[in-house]
Amino acid sequence: MPAAERLLAPDLARGVALLGIALANAVYYIDDRVTGPLARPVDGSVGDRVADVLVGTFVDNRAFPLFTILFAYGFTVLLRRQAALGVPGPRARALLLRRSLWVAALGAAHIVLLFEGDVLFSYGCLGVLLALLYAASDRTWVVLGGALAIVFVGASGVDGLGAGAAATDLPGLDTGTVLGALAFRVLALVLLVVGSPFNVATFVSLAAIGTLLGRRQVLERAAEHLPLFRRLVLVGLPVSVLGALPLVLAAVQAWQPPGWALYLLGVLHGTTGVVGALATFGLVGWFVAHRERAGAAAPRGPVVHALAAVGQRSLTCYLLQSVLFVPLLSPWALGLGTGAGTLFVSLVAVGVWLVTVLVAVLLDRAGRPGPAEQLLRRLTYGRRQPA
Repeated sequence: MPAAERLLAPDLARGVALLGIALANAVYYIDDRVTGPLARPVDGSVGDRVADVLVGTFVDNRAFPLFTILFAYGFTVLLRRQAALGVPGPRARALLLRRSLWVAALGAAHIVLLFEGDVLFSYGCLGVLLALLYAASDRTWVVLGGALAIVFVGASGVDGLGAGAAATDLPGLDTGTVLGALAFRVLALVLLVVGSPFNVATFVSLAAIGTLLGRRQVLERAAEHLPLFRRLVLVGLPVSVLGALPLVLAAVQAWQPPGWALYLLGVLHGTTGVVGALATFGLVGWFVAHRERAGAAAPRGPVVHALAAVGQRSLTCYLLQSVLFVPLLSPWALGLGTGAGTLFVSLVAVGVWLVTVLVAVLLDRAGRPGPAEQLLRRLTYGRRQPA
């Protein structure tokens, strides 16, 4: 769609979420350090501890739920757009199935070539489910999301137990080499494919939230839903912070609860992270609602314009993060992540995100989409583009 016709709020929220994703992913490039809860080194410096508290409280288990909610929200927008163009439901479903399968394929390539922590493959699988359930009622989504919430809750506890054994501890596999890292990523993809039903199940509750919000067009009609946005922020933000702090304090070694307690703290951190994601969603909606009340001619400042440009090219910017992270931090490349602390990799993450912002702004000024978005559109629609 032309930029002038796009919704500001989802693009703005995606731009913010991508900063969180960069910060959350950066810690997993730390190598040759003993890690504890939230994959944080147990012997960090004072600066590392400050970074751990800030990222662990406001980013970890908050950015990815927000991105997942926005992914499902975007699906409802795509369906509504197809319906407005007169596309029959079955044909729209086939289109979205094809799009989702290509997203999964791009995610698989991302894993093998760059980053085993990719989320696109799982999003592609989730998209297949969303396409199959395109006509499901709100009640179906409430029941399905509620029933599978137990899967999400159970998986959330893993973050409390630490990163576990390092990949370099696997027999005969040294990720400090190019071939060893490649073999590990291939193995990660195989395991992800095998476990894809479970991975999708962990996302369904978040997708249900995004679908229900999307069907009510809360971001399209932000001014009408201002009370909802206020409640999400004023209630959700303190709940998110309070729920995150116990595990964050354990991650910085302020206290050392037993393993079973760490698992429960991981559950608390993950589940309140959903509330934190909704608080950010509400904050963006609140901001856009005030813009709507100011009138359609309300100017976009440079920060809003830049964040929206990133959100419009979120797939490109997400992949570009790995393109920048890998040569800088991987042990088989420059190796800056070997022995690094969380403050250092967090600063690298902010720098990487700023580079993606610059790229997105330059593409926006040139009137061009992101190359990854352009590729996905070509794969989905073929050479003949829809009007």
